[in-house]
Parts: sequence; C-alpha cells; structure tokens
Amino acid sequence: MAATNRLSAIAAEMGQLKNEIQERRRVLNLFLRNVRARDPAEAEERIGAARENIRDLERRLQVLREEQQALIVRAVTLGDRENH
Repeated sequence: MAATNRLSAIAAEMGQLKNEIQERRRVLNLFLRNVRARDPAEAEERIGAARENIRDLERRLQVLREEQQALIVRAVTLGDRENH
C-alpha cells in the first residue's frame, strides 16, 4: 500500500512540476520578446537564472520518473513472486 501511495504522490508532483516548467518557459519566452528594452547585463542574468531554474525543475522531474519506474518494477516483481 505504501508503494501505491508513493506512486500517487509522485504522479501529483510530476503534474505540478510539468505545469510549473510550462509556466516558467512561457514567462521566459515573454521576457525574451521584450528583452531589447532592458539592460543587456540584467537581461542575461535573468535569462540565465530562469533557464537554470527550469533545468532544476526538469532534473527533479527526471528523479521522480526514475523513482516511479523503480516502484512499478518493484511492485510487479513482488506481485510475480506472490503469484508463484
């Protein structure tokens, strides 16, 4: 049952991360369209920070995918053992 709860929590967090990544990309794209009006150094700093933040979210999403896969494999393996 703990694995089922964790899989559910992972799915919820993955959904939240995907939404956050999509929103941050949207904001970054809007910023990039208006960057000409800003100080180039400030713009580069903000763009770099936004991209790094998106990469961090993507890394967290990958960690969750790997944990999700491991839990599924474990559940299937244990299920097979219980059926034999």
